[in-house]
Order: sequence, then C-alpha cells, then structure tokens
Amino acid sequence: MNKFAKKNVKSVGFISMVLSPIVILLIIGAVIYFVGSSFSESPTIALITNDQDIRTALESETEEFKVAKKVTSIAEAEKQMKAEKLDGYLEIAIENDSINGNYVHTSSGQSLDLSSLQSILSVTQLNRTASQLGLTEVEVAKLMAPAKLDDRVIRFEGGNITSQNDQDTSIKMWSAYVVGIAVFIFIINYASIIAQEIASEKGTRIMEIILSSVSSSVHFFGKLVGILLVCLTQVVIYGVIGLVAYQFGQSFEPVQNVLQGIDIKELLQGLLGYSIVYFVLGIILYAAIAAFLGSLVSKIEDVNKAVTPLVFLSMIGFYGGMFAFASPTQMIVKIASYVPLFTPMIMPFRVASETVSTSGNLLSIALMVIFTILCSYVSLMLYRSNVLVYSDAGMFKTMKASWSIMRNEKKKEA
Repeated sequence: MNKFAKKNVKSVGFISMVLSPIVILLIIGAVIYFVGSSFSESPTIALITNDQDIRTALESETEEFKVAKKVTSIAEAEKQMKAEKLDGYLEIAIENDSINGNYVHTSSGQSLDLSSLQSILSVTQLNRTASQLGLTEVEVAKLMAPAKLDDRVIRFEGGNITSQNDQDTSIKMWSAYVVGIAVFIFIINYASIIAQEIASEKGTRIMEIILSSVSSSVHFFGKLVGILLVCLTQVVIYGVIGLVAYQFGQSFEPVQNVLQGIDIKELLQGLLGYSIVYFVLGIILYAAIAAFLGSLVSKIEDVNKAVTPLVFLSMIGFYGGMFAFASPTQMIVKIASYVPLFTPMIMPFRVASETVSTSGNLLSIALMVIFTILCSYVSLMLYRSNVLVYSDAGMFKTMKASWSIMRNEKKKEA
C-alpha cells in the first residue's frame, strides 16, 4: 500500500466514512424493528353476538386479533376502549340467515386486517348455508376449492427457451440495487478525496518537491492506485463486518425472518461477476476525471466547485439506475447503459434482469475500458500541464524572491 493510501486509511475522515454508513444502517434497522414490533402486535377486540358458532369461530383466531371473552356488551366495550384496554369491538347480527358485522374502533388503537375478518365471517356464512342445504363436508370442500394457476417466466437466449425463477431475479435485482448505490456513494466520496488531495498539494510548495523526485505521470497514477487501495480497504472492512454480523445474527428470530427465503449464494453471485468489473472501472474512470478537475484549482476551497460537473454526471447515472430498476427494458435504459459514464450504475440492473446478452456485457466493458484509458490519458496530459505550469510559476516566484533578497543584502553592504 503506497503512502497516499496509508495516510488516508489512518485518517479520522476515513474512519468516520467507514463507520457512518454502519451507524445509519443500525439506526434505520432499530427504527424498522421498533415500528414493525408495534404494528405486529395483534389488536384486542370485544365480540358482541348471541350466535355461539360465530363466537367459537372468532375466538379460535389468535394470529390476526384476540377476543376479550369477558366483555359481552357494547357499554362495557366502550368503557374498556376509553381506558385503552381494547382496540375495538365487533357487533354481529343475523338477518335473513345472513351475517352482518359492524366493527367499531378508535384511530389510536392497533389496526385490524378487515379482509381476514371478513374471510372468517364468509367461511362461517358458507358453512351455515351448506348445512341448511344439506351439503356434506366433502361437497363443501369441493365448493370452496380455488382454481389452480401457475406462473412461469421464460426468456429467449440464442434461439432457446429457458425458464426463469422469479425469486432469483428478485434477489439479483436487489443485489444490483445495492451495487448501484455503492458505486454512486464510492464515486462521490473518492472523487472528492483525490481532488482535494491534488488541490491541497498545489496550494503548497510540496508539489515542487514531489515533482523534483518523481515524474508527474508517476504521481498521477500513484494517486489513482492509492484511491483504489483505500476503496478496497473499505470494501474488505464491510465484507468482514457483514460476515461477522451474518454469523452472529443467525441466532436471532427477527434476522431469521428477514433471511427466510433469501438464497445467500444467489445474492453474492448477483453482487459479484460483472458488477465488480463495473464497480472497479467506474471508480478508476471517475477518479481520473476528478484528478484532472482537482489540478485545475489551486485552493482547496474551490474543490467542491471544480467537482460539481462530476457530481451531476454521477447523479444522472444514479437516477438512471433507479429507473432501470423499475423498467430495465426501456430503450433509453438500453442506450444509457452503453454510455461509459453511466454504465457502472445502469448495467448491473440489466444484468440482474437478464435483459442483456453476454456479448452486450462484453461490449459495454470494452467501451468502458477504452473510454477510461482515453480519459486517463487526457486527464494525465491536462494534469501535467496544469501542475507543471503551477510548479514553474512557483519556482519562478521562489527565484524572484531570492533575487530580491540578494539585491537588498547588496544594497545594505553598499
């Protein structure tokens, strides 16, 4: 690891940059957990009815709601609701062999899923009607049997038809979503870092010392390699933290509920592969452009203004990726995915949705490599000219100051 990477990894800014997303995720997770816990509590209701069959059917339900068996009148139910011991009461009457229900509740109580309640009442109504018509349990079961409908997704590749798993596609799409956000955040952070580094060196005389020891090309590519090493360090840290958290969290029931139905192997495959290629190339491309923009300014205060065009370009790519998440088959998404500046944020969604062929992936990668090399070369040339001009100007100022001191000393001697 070069000196630039070591300096940034040991800095307080890098530590805060690594920890801040983790802290934010922990806060969001805590909020979701407590909010989810409050909504997952089953409401407690009173049941007002004289029909024993309905009472038995509803009291046996314990997942969606709980029935307060001791409350049997509306007056008592309203009294309990005022004391916030009940969330509501259900009044049921039988009119013309039809079940009519009326659910009364407060806005501050736990919400009740009325669709599940209506489903229970509908089944009870059907059983009562079947009993009156003299139907057997087998006949009632046949009457209630739903129609069977299978869903199969296929795709055409190379003239062949292959089946596509909806769950696998969903996992891949969310993996691409994670990659798109990570690319955007890393580009913004590290582009700003390299621009600030170069601008800060230009703002001092250290650039003259550096260029007296190494060439501007070595200095330029050293900065890019350093950025990649710092970025890799952050990725490895997140990988280790994620692995430890996964192993530790498997014993908790909320984590098990979240991970249920998720194939970790498929998730990792979605994050790796082509996505890691787009991630690395995107970092190199934007870092090269940021290095050039940083060389245009001589004060660190002007860095934010200099990298503003780069921020806008990355934002366009980020929102393009969000649009690709919803509609990966749109023509504008297909075209934008081959624009090298937007490819790192958009193409992972097309890969995840399997709307791009292998040749399309290779073409986009080739375009990115060519464009990255071209941008790096142009940035290097412009960087060298800007830095050398500044360095020559600084050396001229230093020589001019020395000559002035020498003249003043000669005047004093005279």
